[in-house]
Amino acid sequence: MAKKIKKTIPFILAIALFACIFSGCGVEGGEDEEPIPEISEEGDTQTDYYKADNVFSLNCNKESSFNPFTTTNSSNILCTQLMYDTVFDVDENFMPESKLLESYKSDDGKCWYFYVDKTVKFWDGSTLTAQDVEYSIQRAMRSSQFSERLKPMIGVKAMDEELFIINLYNADMNFPVLLNIPVIKYGTVEDYAPMGTGMYMPDEAYTKLTAFTGHKNAASLPLDTIYLKEYTEIEDIITAFENSEIDLVTNNPTGFSNIGYGSVNEVRRYPTTNMIYIGFNSNSRFFSNPQFRKAITYVVDRERIVKDYMGGAATPAALPMNPACANYNDAYSEIISYSVKKGEMAFDEAQVQDYDDNGKREMMITGIPCDINIDFIVCSDSPIKVKSARCIVENLEDMGITVTLRELPWDDYISALNKGNFDMYYAETKLGANFSLRNLLFSGGSLNYGKFSDPLLEQYINEYMLCGEEERQKSADIMFKYITDTAPIVTVCFEKQEVITHRGVVSGMKPTMYNIFRGIENWEINLD
Repeated sequence: MAKKIKKTIPFILAIALFACIFSGCGVEGGEDEEPIPEISEEGDTQTDYYKADNVFSLNCNKESSFNPFTTTNSSNILCTQLMYDTVFDVDENFMPESKLLESYKSDDGKCWYFYVDKTVKFWDGSTLTAQDVEYSIQRAMRSSQFSERLKPMIGVKAMDEELFIINLYNADMNFPVLLNIPVIKYGTVEDYAPMGTGMYMPDEAYTKLTAFTGHKNAASLPLDTIYLKEYTEIEDIITAFENSEIDLVTNNPTGFSNIGYGSVNEVRRYPTTNMIYIGFNSNSRFFSNPQFRKAITYVVDRERIVKDYMGGAATPAALPMNPACANYNDAYSEIISYSVKKGEMAFDEAQVQDYDDNGKREMMITGIPCDINIDFIVCSDSPIKVKSARCIVENLEDMGITVTLRELPWDDYISALNKGNFDMYYAETKLGANFSLRNLLFSGGSLNYGKFSDPLLEQYINEYMLCGEEERQKSADIMFKYITDTAPIVTVCFEKQEVITHRGVVSGMKPTMYNIFRGIENWEINLD
């Protein structure tokens, strides 16, 4: 089962730990943060000071459980991706791939029928049933890790051993992409490590994960055993990785716990649903006009923000969908991308001009030129966000638009959002893998801080969510055009995150946001 292991290329790792900044707004980095260097193809020539242990190991924390619905430890969550199959996997283009089902269908996008693959076995040899999946989804609906993505659900019910049905509040023909939910055996949710069907199962002492011979991919797995080491302090984790005592770590390069690892490692970045965007107050004297809001899309230099302030750890996007998605329209995105000329023309056409030749643009109100001063807020706990917001302010002021940037601590920032005390705000949100904009743009939506109410916008979003694959692109383009024309939000980019391994250890890796080990049966492991 295990593929060949070579043990010849020793090297030294250079590790640098960036300051960790805790913040509810979730995007941090040092003021002097540098982009991650490109991976060199040549081996390191420095003298070794360690010898690798010739086994593949992951970190864990045994004070936390390996229960996928209750553990909050990031290392243990990583381990559970090997231990528990999910109802669906999500590929690199944010499309669903059935893992535990024979088939599934829906005629209206609201009532879904799922048929369980009866050949799937748990570690104890028992057969997976629809009751097990119903039980798992119900527990996920109560779990802090999964509950948000399952809010569109009314409920789930197993009809017999093979069939379970899910009903939704609103139609969504791409709903299965939200069901990347781990499955455990009925009645085991209180267990430290519930019975699962995944590729690897733990030993009694939780010192290793052993390949489950009953899994359909067992014969293709690159390792028979993955060892579990325990390091709880960040400094110890870094040292353990440096010494090759653990072989794989993850990192959020724009997050509060960003850790800089040496350039001799292999860093693989993968797309996420974390969207950075600009929002507006629909009651603002300036931004109540959709023409003024639309002009902002041309003002945002997305490439500069991603390159200079986010170290390349994001993908520029002018549409509220990750560019990795099939329905993202690159040609349309290019039309509304950053352009000084287009920005100036958009303001001119909206009659936002310099009427008194003082170098500042004014807006027309009942035929009278009035001064402009946009109140722009950003969370000051995030240096990356602050620098990005300042870049946008600079571009606006170069066009003659006066802006006051208020850099607010997290609590004050949230208070201002909830009270509508802003004209414009810089923000981040984690969308679902179906990229639904209902919470963000629907009247009464939990993230609709701008208090927009637009029935036509809601209609276009609902029509997109209801479309099957054949009609989805056309519907997506109609929705995107209306969003960019009315601009209740302006998208900036989508963040990327990282999985880091020692150079040359792993090949064939294609991590995704929800599964670092996706396609592990195609990996090759070479331990030095």
